Amino acid sequence: MGKVKQWATDTAQKKVDEILGHYIQGTYNFEQAKTEILKVDNLELISIDEDNIDEVLLSQQKKNS
Repeated sequence: MGKVKQWATDTAQKKVDEILGHYIQGTYNFEQAKTEILKVDNLELISIDEDNIDEVLLSQQKKNS
């Protein structure tokens, strides 16, 4: 993977992880976290989109229950 693509992937993953952290802590509710994640640039590089975002959030919720 090229350096720029790797940087974009890492940046997107870091931002999503940050948002998921806020969701787990209760700072964001489900809809807020969903909206914020879908705004992240280069989201397609980490295989998250509007079709699987609910699954991503619910899996995080189950991990931390």
